[in-house]
Amino acid sequence: MRHFTPHSALLLIALLLPTLALSEQADTTADVTMQQSLTRFFKHGVTLRGATAELVNVRHWPDASGSLRWSLPASLRNHPGRFSLIAEQGNRRWYVPVQVRWMATAIVMRQNISARSLLTRDMMTNRRTDIAGHHGAWWQNSSTLVGMRTTRPLAAGDVILSSYVKQPPLVKRGDLVSILLDVGGLHIRAEGKAMRSAGKGESIPVRNMRSHEMIQAVVEQTGLVRVSLNGGPG
Repeated sequence: MRHFTPHSALLLIALLLPTLALSEQADTTADVTMQQSLTRFFKHGVTLRGATAELVNVRHWPDASGSLRWSLPASLRNHPGRFSLIAEQGNRRWYVPVQVRWMATAIVMRQNISARSLLTRDMMTNRRTDIAGHHGAWWQNSSTLVGMRTTRPLAAGDVILSSYVKQPPLVKRGDLVSILLDVGGLHIRAEGKAMRSAGKGESIPVRNMRSHEMIQAVVEQTGLVRVSLNGGPG
């Protein structure tokens, strides 16, 4: 019986490793025509809600050869960095795991800021960046964000998402406001007092200063709320 010394065993492993690596690589590579079909798919522009996908790598190619028809899954949400593309050839279909960057022009931070910071124009800049894995809407114009308050700390380069900021209230608790009452085609104004703070589109209780009745009204702008009756717009 032949015995292997530790040196011989290490030598045997070293000789086998390239073979094992080549075998694994062969399972995950694709022929040139298949690769070209995927390159064309991305070159034509793979877009999803304002962002364009750029291929990073294919984690596993389908067991096929030749050109494939590629498409995004209909269920794709929130620009994930990893997901499965749909590949088709005749009546055959594969789900091909890929990694991508989702590039979009977005407003990002110039500097580190703490939670509850009030955003100013000089804190932000416009940049084309990867938004893969982010959840929520982003902005392309910093003017819209000026005056909003952050809900979490942000670092330089972070994309500013809708979940990271809060619109300051247009009406604060105790403010005197104009109540615009829509009754059919009639528009009646009255003075009221806001009973809590709210932003645009939010419903708040307002006390009518003349009748002292409490009503529900929707904030339209600073100092103005609207009440709709009889099917009027609200």
